[in-house]
Amino acid sequence: MRISIKSKQALRVLTLLIGAFGGVGQGVRAEELVIPLEVPQLNFIGVGVGAYPDYLGSADYDVGAAPFGRFSLGGERFVRLLGNEARINLLDNPNWQFGPAALWRLSREDVENPVVNKVHEIDDAINLGLFGGYVWHDPDEIRRLAGVGAWALGDVSGVDNGWTAGINAYATQPVARMVTLAGGAAFTYGSGNYMKEYFGVTPADSLASGLPVYVPGGGARDVRGWGAAVLSLSLHWHLGVGVMYSRLVGDAADSPLVALEGSKNQWIYGLGTLYAW
Repeated sequence: MRISIKSKQALRVLTLLIGAFGGVGQGVRAEELVIPLEVPQLNFIGVGVGAYPDYLGSADYDVGAAPFGRFSLGGERFVRLLGNEARINLLDNPNWQFGPAALWRLSREDVENPVVNKVHEIDDAINLGLFGGYVWHDPDEIRRLAGVGAWALGDVSGVDNGWTAGINAYATQPVARMVTLAGGAAFTYGSGNYMKEYFGVTPADSLASGLPVYVPGGGARDVRGWGAAVLSLSLHWHLGVGVMYSRLVGDAADSPLVALEGSKNQWIYGLGTLYAW
């Protein structure tokens, strides 16, 4: 089957358009809600706009925007930015990816919920780590692919002194000449220190807010699924729309910040546009 340049572009922009939905604004505050699809050898710049929880576990939603981009380093190597998260793929391989990752985990402060707003504030945190993955491409249809990936990131700024890790799986399927659908699922684990900082309620928090003291342990944080669609308007301009549902589980779901004042069900909606060359 002969694949047009526009069809190739349609798939290659998919990563950034739907990835932007997971990194919109500051409410998400975590790399784990980014959708890490990748296709090599193109450069992009764009912006995503969407609705997201006020904090991870919140029942209140905000609207925000985030930039994203991807820049080739030659061959299959690249640098990718999705909002507050960046990755560098060091492998010049059509299937395997591996390299360093960095996350600017944004602060929790001035949230809409008046009770949670009395719980301790959390400063911005810098997280560093590694990511890796494998991508399978259909040799007869470049827009059809499937992949799996994993990541691990640790706080190096002394905010929570913890770490998170996760796995994800995804696939894409063309449904029209210039329309591609995508979907996937993922899972995130948080260490004890991370969970205590972001889901815990200290004695001082309890006194200020009236919430019960809560000390979570390390374990599964959430499971999630997502779907997206990409429309190519021209060789260079592309649009996308998507939705992600995340279900907090374990000690994260049992936190008073979630169970009493928020929601275990987290939704992210977004749309994005980009220019590719």
